[in-house]
Amino acid sequence: MRAKNILRNEQYSTMELKVINKAFAIDISQSKLTAAKGELVVNQGKSTVNIKEVKEFEYDNEGIEELIKFLGEYKEGIIEATGVYYFHLHEILTEKGYKVTVVNPLHLTEMLGKKTDKLDAQRLLVAHMTGVIKGSYIPTGEIKELRELTRYREGLVEKITQVKNEIRKILEFAGYKIQPFDKRGRQLVEKLARGEELSKEEKEELKDRLGRNLNDAEKLALKQLVDLLKSLEAMVKEVEDMIVSKIPQPVVELSKIPGVGLISAATIYAEFGDVSRFSSSKAARAYAGFAPRTKQSGESESHSGMIRGNKYLRRTFFLVARKSERFKEFYDRLVSKWKSATKATCALGGKLACICYHVIKDGVYKGVQ
Repeated sequence: MRAKNILRNEQYSTMELKVINKAFAIDISQSKLTAAKGELVVNQGKSTVNIKEVKEFEYDNEGIEELIKFLGEYKEGIIEATGVYYFHLHEILTEKGYKVTVVNPLHLTEMLGKKTDKLDAQRLLVAHMTGVIKGSYIPTGEIKELRELTRYREGLVEKITQVKNEIRKILEFAGYKIQPFDKRGRQLVEKLARGEELSKEEKEELKDRLGRNLNDAEKLALKQLVDLLKSLEAMVKEVEDMIVSKIPQPVVELSKIPGVGLISAATIYAEFGDVSRFSSSKAARAYAGFAPRTKQSGESESHSGMIRGNKYLRRTFFLVARKSERFKEFYDRLVSKWKSATKATCALGGKLACICYHVIKDGVYKGVQ
């Protein structure tokens, strides 16, 4: 049997009840879906969640079809954001007109405690219908696609950093004291990777920065790493070309902010998404991981500006803050005041987050005050 009933509850079927709401909850794993459906009812002035039925399905095309039949008139519900497994189901249900709330597992654990397998879907449904948990934002349309592209690019850039570190390790181990990724250094690294002898002029130019001859194992590793680096760089270029081809007007406006390039603007727009979900620029700033806090103890005062937030936004704002000449005066003033470059960068990152929020919200860049 592909679908299995876990619970059927008819305890209220003969009572006079007022149904307030109907909803479903789905607990997702790699191969299984556990769905619960129920009603929020009022009985003698008391609200109760009546779990009508709980059923298990295989997580494949046939199982999803059976799940949709099972849901029937229950058109609103909640699913847990389990790994990457929930994306496909969320997409299908949304396309079929279901209103689906997605909840972060961390928030669920904080509110309900540890997971309990078969009871997960029921507990999730009760928490949803009683308003205990809040759903996460799931982008759709152009924002979803742009976020997929910018996050994929971010992953490739991280791989490039790893490969460069491996190349540096080989060169350092062999005694080379060069900058391997500027134009001249890159040429030298590729020559070493091919096992070619350096010219007399190159040896004279580098002098004391040269190391010993690479052994066969080092040459092979260096050649493969250089080839991998070129491949990854080409992939990043291809992804960036697609990002540029798909940028909407808000990204163009964001790129007018000093220090914000087109790719950074696309990342900021994709990660913020629908800014109407933020009550204010402060809420958007906190979502990006920046929240100014001052702690005072006796006569000492300390400042902290980082909280847990969207890591992609936080990283992007850090990069922009460090390279923006337009905000240098503001940054230098904070460094002088707090004697901390990190705290000043956090404050500038928060300022940039607020500026970007208003640009997306208003649809136009009005300059920086």
